[in-house]
Amino acid sequence: MHKRMTIAVAVMLTAAACQQEPTSITPNELLLAQEAQVIVADVVATRDGGTHYNGWISRLFEALRTTDDPEAQACLAEARALREQARAALEAGDRELARQLFRDSFLKVLCAVVEVFPNAAERTGLAVDQAIERIENFLGDREAPRIRAILEHVKELRAQAEAALASGDEETALALNLRSMQILHRLVGHVRDRHSDHNERADAEMHSVGL
Repeated sequence: MHKRMTIAVAVMLTAAACQQEPTSITPNELLLAQEAQVIVADVVATRDGGTHYNGWISRLFEALRTTDDPEAQACLAEARALREQARAALEAGDRELARQLFRDSFLKVLCAVVEVFPNAAERTGLAVDQAIERIENFLGDREAPRIRAILEHVKELRAQAEAALASGDEETALALNLRSMQILHRLVGHVRDRHSDHNERADAEMHSVGL
């Protein structure tokens, strides 16, 4: 487990932002991004939740109300402890340590998700692929350079996730797939605000979700 956590943290820390993205955006592309984000929301809104971080958290706690899973509960206990340490680090002014502890807490939550839902990484990856396909079909041959650049970045994350899954590291695979979905779920903001690091933005949004 420690080895997997080490690999996962290394992956989450890797900077893989879209450095070659266009620097301008047209009103038309922003409208396209809004429509594309609706497509993603439709993919995420499955019957039983999941496929994005908030969905998996909701399903996890619902499952644990009726099913006793000691390993999942232990992961969540560690996640809460790490989150408390992160808050203490913030209060002490050590923002870098706080960020690391929030990442560790996030990964411990994923440990619990994978314990209860062994197919979480695969299912989330399939949802990301579906969202990408539907967005590309929607765009057709219309000009949307920033959207397309973000989609290419998400495809790279998906390739990394599949490699992690093939090696048996389901937590890292789930982390990468959730990052992919989060980027798509907030596509308008990424296009409009020209974020310099989509990964960092997506991770921060997920890490901020409390337990």
